[in-house]
Amino acid sequence: MQIPEQENLIGLIADWDNLEHAYRKARRGKRAREEVETFAANLFDELARLQCEIITGTYRMGAYRRFVVYEPKRREILAAPFRDRVLQHAILNIVEARWDKAMIDDTYACRTGKGTHIGADRIQRWLRDMSKQRPLADVWVAKTDFSKYFASLRHADLKRVARRRITCPGTLALLDEIIDSTPGDVGIPVGNLTSQWLANLLGNELDQWIKRELRVKRYLRYMDDTVALFASKIEAQLYLDKLERRAAGFGLRFSKRSLQRASFGVNMLGYRIWPAHRLLRKRSIVKFRRDIKQMRARIKTGASTRDALLARVLAWDAHARRADTHRLRAKLYVDL
Repeated sequence: MQIPEQENLIGLIADWDNLEHAYRKARRGKRAREEVETFAANLFDELARLQCEIITGTYRMGAYRRFVVYEPKRREILAAPFRDRVLQHAILNIVEARWDKAMIDDTYACRTGKGTHIGADRIQRWLRDMSKQRPLADVWVAKTDFSKYFASLRHADLKRVARRRITCPGTLALLDEIIDSTPGDVGIPVGNLTSQWLANLLGNELDQWIKRELRVKRYLRYMDDTVALFASKIEAQLYLDKLERRAAGFGLRFSKRSLQRASFGVNMLGYRIWPAHRLLRKRSIVKFRRDIKQMRARIKTGASTRDALLARVLAWDAHARRADTHRLRAKLYVDL
């Protein structure tokens, strides 16, 4: 009897070509790091050991490295060892397309062909369509931001959503091992590649409910940030109240919820968006100026390079040029 592909995912994950591909993806931009160089120096043995552990069900996550970042706010990051990141790439190489099909069209984090720019374009199209039918001041923008999203996700909920599209016992055992690699029953590391997708799948539970039960037509999510557009204030307020109650059933609560007229612009995905134009958020401009100032100071001491400065400028420019920023960019770049 032929085993259905869905039931034999573990074999695809452990396939040697898949592991090599996962290794190449995991090392991208990180070749100079010591742990990557060590892994690469013994590549055959490392991949063979990883393959054996996957097939025999003996794979166990390594110890996380902890560090803190402060952009835009203080967050503790748990970084998995390199071999564990290879394993997570190997899993996602096989299951990502399956999970992606479960998503609504208007969720934009971690998905191929989506992202902040495509999401911003979508919001702008909605505003244009609605402004043809009514004054922009009569369009209401309902926004939410979940508090400590990754830290609030319950392991049991994540295991449940993972099982909606996967039945392969070996693959589910791997995912359970990753989910349970942090202590307690709540919270997963932001830095894990699988965390991004599992968090997205949990958010999809709310997305589906909003689309199917509440019938909200213009709704968009980017991981833990959501926005929806309505033709009346009452409708928008009822939506926010219902979403807050529904999210509480998943152990989630809002850090922010707002309701305002679209004439003030939609503050989402790094932009303030109107039907015919968009501006950068002030925080993006302030951070860019600060980063450039700090990098120029490090260049003078030899702690950084002009190439690093150029890379930072190009990355910001790719985001900034999607808004009406010609004069702003000319002003900021004049002294570089």
